[in-house]
Amino acid sequence: MRAVELFSGAGGMSLGLRQAGFDILRAYDAWPVAVETYNRNVGHHAVVADLNDLLSTVPEIIGLAPDMICGGPPCQDYSSAGNRTEADNARLTLAFAMIVSIVRPQWFMMENVIGCAKSATWTEARKILKRAGYGMTESRINASRYGVPQSRRRLFVIGRIGERDGFLASSIAAAAHPTMTLRDLFGTVTPAAIYFPATSEARRSIWGPDEPAPTIRERSIRPIPASYQPHPDDAALIRNGFVYSRPVRAGRGVRSIDEPFPTVTRTAWERPTPRYLSSPHPGDPVAAVDTAVLAVHQISRIQGFPASWEWRASAKQDILQMIANAVPAPVATALGRVILDREAGRNAPDVAGGFLQWLHKRGRSKASARNVKASAGRARRMLGGRTFDNLALEIAALESLLEFQEMRKPTQSDLRQALRLLAGYQANRSQRREKPRQAAAQPLTGFAAAA
Repeated sequence: MRAVELFSGAGGMSLGLRQAGFDILRAYDAWPVAVETYNRNVGHHAVVADLNDLLSTVPEIIGLAPDMICGGPPCQDYSSAGNRTEADNARLTLAFAMIVSIVRPQWFMMENVIGCAKSATWTEARKILKRAGYGMTESRINASRYGVPQSRRRLFVIGRIGERDGFLASSIAAAAHPTMTLRDLFGTVTPAAIYFPATSEARRSIWGPDEPAPTIRERSIRPIPASYQPHPDDAALIRNGFVYSRPVRAGRGVRSIDEPFPTVTRTAWERPTPRYLSSPHPGDPVAAVDTAVLAVHQISRIQGFPASWEWRASAKQDILQMIANAVPAPVATALGRVILDREAGRNAPDVAGGFLQWLHKRGRSKASARNVKASAGRARRMLGGRTFDNLALEIAALESLLEFQEMRKPTQSDLRQALRLLAGYQANRSQRREKPRQAAAQPLTGFAAAA
């Protein structure tokens, strides 16, 4: 699948999607330093662009004909660390929705902070995307369950033309892993690494599986020797056992290495202030002054960037801002694989357990309800995991399959009826969800109203 990224920053999402198997065609961002970093590490796909100016980018994106548009519009207006006033940055979420609705790729993926989900801006952006024909899955992801040792909670919205809302939720949940901790990242000797003995002390000898290896010479690949020592910063962190992160909104400042780091921010490297030392959080396991100091390269790796990543900025604050803004590459990889598997028909949405109770309330026996649920699951698998917002199209797609046509008439009837009942259950759930969403929505003016 071919993808274009908007608001690409330093390239975390593009890196992750490329590792999942996507072909990245182009990336756009307004910050030249981030674009330079992206091109240095991911490939020369990124260009500097103001995505508020749709006419300067949309024609080019249409010409690229991507299968997916992805990106993380600026989150400051929704963030719990800000004042939550929806202004210019929030309007870029509308720009994302408008670009997707004009280009109309088969898929889109948007990342933002959790607070975006309840914003007036997202309510308007969602309407734009629905009018363009997209079914959407809105998932709240904890990054520590998707490959990075960071309890970073983010909203991911994945859309596909013609689908029912929630079509990918069960597959995203199934892709989650046990919580990753700081010890998992820093406490072992480079798992899955390859040892290439360096030609001088100034060069490193350990190379990870997600980066190009050095020039291979005769007998240059060897097992990691027992005497190999991890990076001194990593060893110091493991020996100490605790790390400090400047808390947001009176949160805890000290974390053990046996838990995830909190959300990475541009202040993650800072030491505790006198104010915090004099009034620490009661949940801190040790005094903040006794914790290990994180280096920038460690913060970068906590955010999912490989150790070989080259940051193209002279100011430390710029590097930390790029790290904090990024989508962790392992998270993008995990979700990208879910999308590719659905595109290829390798996974299908689960039939929600509530469907059985809904059938019982409508007079079905337990045995009959189980049979209906099984038939609905079978139909979805036959359709390659595809759901349809239009029931008539869904049944027509099922009837067009040779496998369906070769079935006995009663079995065909059971599959059709199961899809009809499932559609009724999903419509009932959607109506219940829409009522609080509509009550919470507030009208926008200006750019949003024009959209």
